[in-house]
Amino acid sequence: MISVILLDEKPNRRTELVQLLNNSGHFRVTIPPSLEFAIEKCQRGSADAVIVLQDEPGPTGLTSLWSSNTEVPVILASGTFNPLLAEERRAHHARYVLLAEPVGASFPALEQVTVMAVDLHRAEQRVAFLKKKLELVGSVTRHDVLNQLTVVMGYNELLMMMIKDPTMKSYLEKTQGAINRIHSQFQFAKEFQNLGIEPPCFQMIHSVVHHAGENFDLKGIRVIETCGNAAVCADPLFENAIACLFGHTLSHSANVTEIRVFLERDGSGRMVLVFADNGTGELSADKERIFEYGHDKSASGGLFFAREILALTGITITYTGESGKGARFEMQIPEERFQNEGKPSSV
Repeated sequence: MISVILLDEKPNRRTELVQLLNNSGHFRVTIPPSLEFAIEKCQRGSADAVIVLQDEPGPTGLTSLWSSNTEVPVILASGTFNPLLAEERRAHHARYVLLAEPVGASFPALEQVTVMAVDLHRAEQRVAFLKKKLELVGSVTRHDVLNQLTVVMGYNELLMMMIKDPTMKSYLEKTQGAINRIHSQFQFAKEFQNLGIEPPCFQMIHSVVHHAGENFDLKGIRVIETCGNAAVCADPLFENAIACLFGHTLSHSANVTEIRVFLERDGSGRMVLVFADNGTGELSADKERIFEYGHDKSASGGLFFAREILALTGITITYTGESGKGARFEMQIPEERFQNEGKPSSV
């Protein structure tokens, strides 16, 4: 049963609509004594939807309703099409239905829209609840396991100092390596869970590449970045995606002396951010598999994680390098996600 608050200044139309809503079997209707009562009921979570019949938008009802920031679905209706009311709907993410009098003929549309809006709102609330629950469980589990892992690491280090036998020491070193990988896997889980939590924002490519490279011992590798003042609108973890490319170069490409990061247009005119090195590159058979989770045995998710981060804002990444000619990653950036000196690019 859907609890509905009905606001209508026309008594005859209101009476007819109450009868239709009650007879449908889907709704339980409340006629509030005042707008303040209706808003309070919404804020308490005692209503599933608000139906407002109003021929003109304005101070009577709508302004107060919007300012209350209620999350309850609002369905606007009017006897004839009202462009101003339709604009109110767009501005406040409400629904709008034409409800010509007598309302019986157009009631099915109102009924369907109201049921769909409530079902969607309930589903969103359920998803939000489950998401919060998963985040809490994940956070508590990581915290407790990492605490115990710290204890294990401490005792393992003490044993390494106490034991002199080379064979036993080698076992302890392998244990330490496994502990370090577990720690990295938990860190990856935390970062992956945070994907998409914060809204995307424009980030200077130059700064992102510089900060991402600082996390690695580049072993004398020269980094040439020529993106100028260009910026990309991406998830706040965009730097992590670029860091994954640095990590891949250091762990998979032999004889690298130079990494280049630059912009170019592809054959269809799309903006492409290129990350390339002059190492050995990948085998042709591995060009797509390198983006699969676990392919590179990296506890941090590697290129799989990079692709997931970029995909959040419609950026696609492909490997276009050739074996023996160096690795090359191309990131296709949607036009609306790219800026050059605060303006659309002309690169």
